Amino acid sequence: MRTFCRGWIAVLLLTVGVGAYASPTLSGEYIEARTLNVYTGACHANGESVTAGREAMMIWNIREGSYNGVPLAGVRAMAVVSGEKNLAWNPVNRRAVLYLDEKATPSQREALVAALKERYASQIGQVIGVKTAPFEYSRNGLEYTVRVPNVAYLKTTRYSCEHCVMPHMVWYEPFIPLKSSLVAKASLSEFKDASELGVNWRRTNENSSYVGEFSF
Repeated sequence: MRTFCRGWIAVLLLTVGVGAYASPTLSGEYIEARTLNVYTGACHANGESVTAGREAMMIWNIREGSYNGVPLAGVRAMAVVSGEKNLAWNPVNRRAVLYLDEKATPSQREALVAALKERYASQIGQVIGVKTAPFEYSRNGLEYTVRVPNVAYLKTTRYSCEHCVMPHMVWYEPFIPLKSSLVAKASLSEFKDASELGVNWRRTNENSSYVGEFSF
């Protein structure tokens, strides 16, 4: 009986060990900025639903974790996503370019791309380009600033609590599951690198963003 129990314990430990190694375990801050208002009046939202929202920036600031044994704490990434219609509509074909922090090592960049593709394949869509670039990310109280020189700039301020907005006027959900996601007001959301996706935008003073904590 003892031998039988020890055998099952060994199998269980081996299974847990393999699963812990094979599965990504990353967490940190996430920001999402769309080319429409996620929080606005009904008439405005209805108009934008068919004329806007075809692009978005998805930004990950990884605080801790690893993927396939590669530590990724401190690494940042941005996916710029474009679709043929409002990205909230399903189905919608999506294409994306990934921008990775140039401070990351080659192995970190490879691991991060693999992790994002595995976890968020449907949200990101077809990845048509992967680039490395200087990546500036800062948080000051409620304000978040992300800058990839000559590519993208986002300055957004989150509402201080989920009850600070009227729930029936929040028309969308973040693309990915978040803990304590909050609507944020972007004073500037800009993307300038149209070389692969063929799109660019500059939008000001819109409730176009979400901020929150991701974990997987």
